[in-house]
Amino acid sequence: MSDLKINQKDLFYILKEQLGYGALCEFDRYKSLNEDTLDMLVNEALRFAKGVVAPLNAIGEEQGVHLENGKVTCPKEFKAAFHAYGEDGWTAAVRDPEYGGQGFPHMMRIVINDLMYGACQAFNMAPSLTHGAAHLIESFASQSLKKTYVPKMYSGEWAGTMALTEPNAGSNLAALETMAYPEGDHYKIKGSKIFISWGDHDLAGNIVHLLLARIDGAPEGVRGISLFVVPKYRVDENGNAAEFNDVFCTGLEKKLGLHASPTAALAFGGKDGCIGYLCGKENMGLAHMFQMMNSARINTGVSGMTMASAAYQNALDYSKSRVQGRDIAKRKQGSVPIIDHPDVRRMLLWMKAAVDGMRSMIYTAAFWADLSHESPDAAQRERYSALTEFMTPIVKSYCSDTGFRVCETAMQCLGGYGFCKDYPIEQYLRDSKIMSLYEGTNGIQSSDLMGRKMHMNEGAPYKAFMKEISEFCEKHHSHPGLGSQVRFLKDVLADITEMAREMSARYSADPLQWASYTYPALMCFAEAIMVWRLVDMAIIAYDRAQKSGKKNDYFRGKVAQATFFTDITLPHTQVRARTCTRVDREVVELADNAF
Repeated sequence: MSDLKINQKDLFYILKEQLGYGALCEFDRYKSLNEDTLDMLVNEALRFAKGVVAPLNAIGEEQGVHLENGKVTCPKEFKAAFHAYGEDGWTAAVRDPEYGGQGFPHMMRIVINDLMYGACQAFNMAPSLTHGAAHLIESFASQSLKKTYVPKMYSGEWAGTMALTEPNAGSNLAALETMAYPEGDHYKIKGSKIFISWGDHDLAGNIVHLLLARIDGAPEGVRGISLFVVPKYRVDENGNAAEFNDVFCTGLEKKLGLHASPTAALAFGGKDGCIGYLCGKENMGLAHMFQMMNSARINTGVSGMTMASAAYQNALDYSKSRVQGRDIAKRKQGSVPIIDHPDVRRMLLWMKAAVDGMRSMIYTAAFWADLSHESPDAAQRERYSALTEFMTPIVKSYCSDTGFRVCETAMQCLGGYGFCKDYPIEQYLRDSKIMSLYEGTNGIQSSDLMGRKMHMNEGAPYKAFMKEISEFCEKHHSHPGLGSQVRFLKDVLADITEMAREMSARYSADPLQWASYTYPALMCFAEAIMVWRLVDMAIIAYDRAQKSGKKNDYFRGKVAQATFFTDITLPHTQVRARTCTRVDREVVELADNAF
């Protein structure tokens, strides 16, 4: 029994009707696949999520993780699920068959994570981190390291992490102090890491840390950071985990949520016995690690969205079954289900739109990422790469923040029961909060968007985005059902364009004032994207309904969520865009002791 609830029809509507994801199978890399194969993968992932992963959510919350005598233990059910996850191919579904992958399109990793994170966020972080770590080795390490580690990580025999953060080097990785000392074909590793998700556990026979450190004598700052493969247990000549590699768990964080995910403090080389192997080039560690970090940022947005989805579906079910109060317009006699109350309906419709819009935003970005890799047209690859760059900080920030808001709203629908452990929403609320902090806080993401992403390659990411959304508005501004919303979006884009122009001028001329408004600026772009994706789905639904000539509540729902969300969101977007260019300087000039 689990609390996972998901509208499978909504997933396939985005994948098939909006994106046409079967078109990916036309590329050479995926020519052995077809849309039916992709559909089958989604259905099988949902089956695995419901049957194997979802029951772990309550088990993990009840039992938690424990550190005793230097050993971390997890619920026994987690170990079996981790191995099944790898053996059934979910960890490496999109990876190269050479190392045990199945060769599916890259975007299917996002769809799989949507289902698995929604089933149990705390658990799915383990195979997701393992996938990211193994892919780093596959991408940058020597053939020997690839052969030794990647197949066992993809199969679920071994696990992986990324080990970046230190006590004095959080978001500022330039300050990291972990050192690597050359010693033959390897390096001696000495240092400490904190906040390492799934940094120690008993799910796998080995844990392979992808660790950032500074080689002795390397330059200071980020230019002197290298990436290393550091296993918990050294590997013998037969490829098996052998002697302990002096990686100790010194503590587990006590957290608001994700109680079944061990967040570890790790000591490397405390007894001078830890070795690691260079992954990629010296002093290029941060550049290499960004592959995993950018993937993790997208997946953080996925996590926020999918927990919001589960919270909404649980609130919807409750609202249909909970009988309380009388109908305000006396349409029904006696007490009625609370879904009849307008304020509850308002919350439900906003959550429905928020979840569907976020899922479309994420799937669209994932689809573009595949196009950026696999399109035979170089110009198209460049275009979609720019779009993916632009979308990454927006997906991470908006979907983590809005996902939390949806969980909060779902709790409000349940009233007092939502605050109680009788229902899963309070856990979704607690588990989702960390997403706005993971992988660089959302304030950092907004600085990345309005700084580097707006200006890299002469503004290519921004220009590609504005071209894409403007062409949509031009194409549909006279649509008979959604034209009003499209024209409203076009008007707001003019305000956003002016805001972006002014923010870009301040980026160099007045960086303090610029940095004071990067987050609301990001939110302007995010809300425009949400309206775009929702209206796009609504146009498809409207046209399908008109063609059939029959009433269809599902299609009507797509249209209603789009018109509602557009009309209650874009007025705020307009005002927010204008506030981003205000000249008053309270934020930067107020004295510290005046706060």
